[in-house]
Amino acid sequence: MKACDRMHLYTAAILITVLALARVCAAQDETQTPREAVEQKPPTTISSFTIYPVPNYGGDFGSRSYLTGDWGGLRSKLAERGVQFEFNITQIFQGVASGGIERTGRYSGLTDMVMKLDSQKLGLWPGGFLFVEAQVPFGNTVNSFSGGILPVNTLVSMTAPAIDEFILPHLYFTQFFTDWFAIVIGKLDTTGGDDNEFAHGRGDDKFMNLAFSFNPVVITLAPYAPLGMTLLFLPHKDVVYGFGVIDTQGLPNTAGFKTLVQDPTSLTNEIRVTVRPFGLTGKQLLGTAWANKPFTLIPQDRRSIIRNILFGTPLKTTSNNWAVYYNFDQYLFQDKLDSTQGHGIFFRAGVANPRTSPFQQFYSFGFGGKGMIPTRDQDRFGIGYYYLKFSGDIPEALRRSVSFDHEQGAELFYNVAVFPWLHVTPDLQIIGPSRKTVGTPGNPGKNIQTGIVAGIRVKVDF
Repeated sequence: MKACDRMHLYTAAILITVLALARVCAAQDETQTPREAVEQKPPTTISSFTIYPVPNYGGDFGSRSYLTGDWGGLRSKLAERGVQFEFNITQIFQGVASGGIERTGRYSGLTDMVMKLDSQKLGLWPGGFLFVEAQVPFGNTVNSFSGGILPVNTLVSMTAPAIDEFILPHLYFTQFFTDWFAIVIGKLDTTGGDDNEFAHGRGDDKFMNLAFSFNPVVITLAPYAPLGMTLLFLPHKDVVYGFGVIDTQGLPNTAGFKTLVQDPTSLTNEIRVTVRPFGLTGKQLLGTAWANKPFTLIPQDRRSIIRNILFGTPLKTTSNNWAVYYNFDQYLFQDKLDSTQGHGIFFRAGVANPRTSPFQQFYSFGFGGKGMIPTRDQDRFGIGYYYLKFSGDIPEALRRSVSFDHEQGAELFYNVAVFPWLHVTPDLQIIGPSRKTVGTPGNPGKNIQTGIVAGIRVKVDF
């Protein structure tokens, strides 16, 4: 059976299950992912805890959180019985206004469908939560024209191997055994790691550039949609620790079982601590990642390269790839009546093994928040700067030819909540080129001018 046929079969099975649950179940605000809920509010007792609170689907056309509302009360009844459905479409148009490799524009987007199940509300057992996500990425991006290495459009680049395909990138089950310990297992979503209040996500809500979504030093260690398992420990209401074991080769458009039985594995550790200086919320996060997958060594002697080109002789490899990353976010102002309203600063840093990773060091910082303008409580904004240092072990010949040394850039966005279910985000990025165009001995590469990328993003929650 072909991979696409298997995917269609899996999709049909899930749809049948969804319809069956809807039929059985039929006789607050925006929901959270399991990771967000766990980090923000650890359970007190397993029997009464849920990481999928019932959203507020009600309200008129201009005030409700979802365009299609409550479906005549059916949606709330389903949620109360442990079944939730989410559906949204994000569309992005970006153009390289000047500089970069080429002045051009591209349209892209992502259709996202989520089903959440709560085992206790379904009348089964307490503490069990299933998360299923299907996606359809579409269109093309200007990532290859901006002049930078890091994608200026994170949302679509994460699913790039599967453009215009129906995929099932995430399907995982969370089980709480006590109020301080849980296991998450399945096809995971690694973008939940390196979380930050002001600079984090997939590029559909806050910043669009990958530099402000998560730390790029872990890209080679933690793929977007791997099979794996995470152990979550919550020893205190302000402390969350996670230890993960994941497949280093996970792809969003494959089930992943074929590579799961092979050796390459990544181990991740992450601890996040909530602090409250002067009564203002902030978080400190420290993480590590290590993989035993054979990575090609960046420093190679010329004889090895020549033998590889002429005879296909393998290049030298090592099974010791690692990265360490840190970030913090800190509110400088918070509304006393609503702690989600306010603004603050963020910082992110990371280092990786320069012998195996092209990214040796990374730093970013910025300012962001929500509801800064009076009467615009749901609007988000952010401005940030990043600096990416390439490995010092990149061969000198390649470094001279393409001028790899560092990349830097900045981004500014303002997310306008036209309605609670409709968000329109103008975005502006300035990309300091990290390289020259690839040339030949007779036609050397040319310098790439600083790129200015303007874009607009529209997201509708149904």
